[in-house]
Amino acid sequence: MPTAKLSKKSQLVLPAEIRKKLGIRPGDQLNLEVEGEHVVLRKAPDSDVEELAKYCSDIWKGYADKVDDMRDEWDK
Repeated sequence: MPTAKLSKKSQLVLPAEIRKKLGIRPGDQLNLEVEGEHVVLRKAPDSDVEELAKYCSDIWKGYADKVDDMRDEWDK
């Protein structure tokens, strides 16, 4: 298991193995959570909208086109 050491300035360097697995690059935002005696570190999403889109059901995909079609019919 990779380990890291906290510097005198309270900085932590993530081992390359971890950075590669998570696709973390300099400047990326990280989310930290405390769970009991543990700290959980996760790469923050680049976009909150894209992150939320992962939880959308396939049933709604393409629905915007259907709404546009219905609006066009109302205008007739």
